[in-house]
Amino acid sequence: MLFAVEELESEICKLRGLLQMLHEDQPDVLEDVFEFHVGSLISHAADEHHGYIRRCAVQMLRELPVAAAPASNIGFCQLPVALARGG
Repeated sequence: MLFAVEELESEICKLRGLLQMLHEDQPDVLEDVFEFHVGSLISHAADEHHGYIRRCAVQMLRELPVAAAPASNIGFCQLPVALARGG
């Protein structure tokens, strides 16, 4: 069964919600789960909608906030010159 255009937009909104939930709660499986659901959505959409779904998925990923790693809070350019030179 292929999605109608209205259903497709609804599924893309659900996909956005899933991505946000994964980003917040399960970032370690985000890529695999998101890729699976995008593939599933593509498999249930008409061929002419595949590119649109992929573009939406890429845009969703780009819009995710970037979480800073704990060590990345250190501004290396702000370290004193003596420390940067090793003593």
